[in-house]
Parts: sequence; C-alpha cells; structure tokens
Amino acid sequence: MNTHGHCEHPGRFLILAAIVSVITIFCFHGSTAYPDNTLKLSSPPLPKEALAGLSVTDTADLEAGKIVVLKQDSGEGRSKKSLIKASLIFDRPIDEVWRLIKCTECQKQYLPDLRESKLVKSSSDDNITEFLLKITVFNIRYRVYHKFQNDIYRAQWHLDPGYNNDLKELYGYWQFYRLDDNRTLARYGSKVDVGVMIPGFIEDYLTRKDLPKALDAVKKWVDSDGKYRKGSD
Repeated sequence: MNTHGHCEHPGRFLILAAIVSVITIFCFHGSTAYPDNTLKLSSPPLPKEALAGLSVTDTADLEAGKIVVLKQDSGEGRSKKSLIKASLIFDRPIDEVWRLIKCTECQKQYLPDLRESKLVKSSSDDNITEFLLKITVFNIRYRVYHKFQNDIYRAQWHLDPGYNNDLKELYGYWQFYRLDDNRTLARYGSKVDVGVMIPGFIEDYLTRKDLPKALDAVKKWVDSDGKYRKGSD
C-alpha cells in the first residue's frame, strides 16, 4: 500500500509502490505553509500533521483531484535513499477507504507490475503478505508485515525479517483523514532499497518512475469500490 508489498510498492503496497508500493502528476514543490495549517475542505479543520510539508500550490492541486508527490533524500552516493511522500484525496468515505487498503492481497488486481499478492497470515490488526513483482526480466519476491492501527486509520509496513526477501529494505505507511462524508485525505510514504544483487535502475523505477503510476492505480481501485482492474483503461 498501501500507495503504500511485492507491490510495486509499494508501495511497494505500495512499493510502493510497489512496493505504496502511485499518479498522473509528479510534483516537487516547496514547503510554504498554508496560512492556518488547515485545508479548507473539511469541518472541523484537519490537524496540522495532515498538511505537513505541503505548499499552498500542493493543497490547490489536491483540491483539483491531483496526486501530489514529494521526495526527501537521505545519505550520499550509492547509499543515498529516498523517502517518497505523496498526498491524494480518495472520493470514498474514510471507513470504505480503510477497508479496501487493508486488503493487501488485492493489490495484484490493480498494481501494474505486480504478479502475485497472497496472504500468509492475517488478523484484524496485522498481516503478512507475499508479493511477486516482475520488472523487465527480473522477478522480485518478498514478504511484507503490515500493521493496522484501526482507531487512527494508519497502516505501516516493512519486510518480514523471517523471510529470504529479494529486497534489502522496504518501509511505508498510509495515514488517512476524514474530509467529509464522501472524501478522504491520504498521506503516503515509501522507501525501498533493492540491495546490491538487483540493478540500481530497478530501485529508481520503483521509487521515481513507477510511484505515480502505482498511486494512480490505487486511487482508481479505491474510488471504484474495488471494481477497477489493471489494463481496463
């Protein structure tokens, strides 16, 4: 997601994405604060953290239905990794969005390069999902532990340390905020490290090139109440 498994996580969920595994627009804006730190889309106003790092232009893009993507780098050289952050608005009530995002095994239905997503174990508060991502000739298999904080609509994930993952590192989150009865603001973050055994261009693909496409697929799937399927548009 989870943009939020062998998802091109995201996100890669969604590395990214997919594996959080994203989008129709790739925007890197400044961080000019919105005057009163609230988005004029809900009543009562959103908490300040809902808009952290977003500029006035970003909030206007959100209001226009666009997906806003931000990037933060850490480290230097080959060890330099990016935490990709994104914001978008789902045209669904928050409880419906939450129910759909928690269906991590459904990601294969809508994430473009994800071939498999199957539950290994599951409860109401967490699960482990196994993903198979195919990019060009490379098959990338990994398992992701998802933690669901149902009371605050927050999902977080990382690689299952007990599995022989093809990825070195995967981390991500979704945080949702109610806008009104029919719309939900989502904040997404994802970070992936493919390690030394997989070409660097795969990591670049997962974090920079594929994220907008993956998040756009997530939005289409959620807004359609889970009816959208990849390749149908």
